[in-house]
Amino acid sequence: MQSGEEEVSPRKAEYLKYILESEGCVKTTDIAHNFGISPSTGTKAIREMAEAGLLFHTPYAGAILTEKGEHIAQFIQRRHRILALLLSHYGFTPGEACAEVKRFEHHVSRDAVNRICASLGHPMMSVCGRIKHEEGCCIESTE
Repeated sequence: MQSGEEEVSPRKAEYLKYILESEGCVKTTDIAHNFGISPSTGTKAIREMAEAGLLFHTPYAGAILTEKGEHIAQFIQRRHRILALLLSHYGFTPGEACAEVKRFEHHVSRDAVNRICASLGHPMMSVCGRIKHEEGCCIESTE
């Protein structure tokens, strides 16, 4: 993995993906409510992700992703959607595919995701949303 993905726990990966999909400022109470955790646990997680450079956090106002956090969250989202699409080819319903992928997705490397993406023909849609591709898989480097 690259760019710090190995430093993000599966739970924090879910928080980052949630913040990305919220498309804006997320409060600790939003995290607590959505994930069924206490507000203090949400605050602690946001503080730790801010200290790791993944979020900008203003107490009592909310948190937004930094460039680093957004890059990692986009990979987490892409990985989830590609793996869910893969499972849908083996008879999983969209809901079943998403639930099953959550059980193992954090163990799947960027290289494996890129290879699966290529084997699927670089799909644009998954069973759970649009797939945003990245350099190194389907987008040629501009260097």
